[in-house]
Amino acid sequence: MRLLEVGQLVTSRQGRDLGRKYVVVQLYDDKHVGVADGWARKLNRPKRKNVKHLVIHREKLDAGRLDDKTIRAFIEQHSSVEEVRKEVLQDHGQG
Repeated sequence: MRLLEVGQLVTSRQGRDLGRKYVVVQLYDDKHVGVADGWARKLNRPKRKNVKHLVIHREKLDAGRLDDKTIRAFIEQHSSVEEVRKEVLQDHGQG
């Protein structure tokens, strides 16, 4: 049984995106997944993350409903307002 599934809520604990929440949108292998947040990292361009660098949460989004708007709403629902605002305003050097 896999520890992570598509739709799972995770938080980055390593790298420039430290503390940022994502939803798992793709499984590459046992050590890497693709994550998206609906803002800077959209479904069409997920960020590749090492599983060791993620905090895994119990909350899970239905994999059949994955789109950027739904992912944004799901992350906002499971985050405080200040936390989301700070994450969105951060410049991650992407574009």
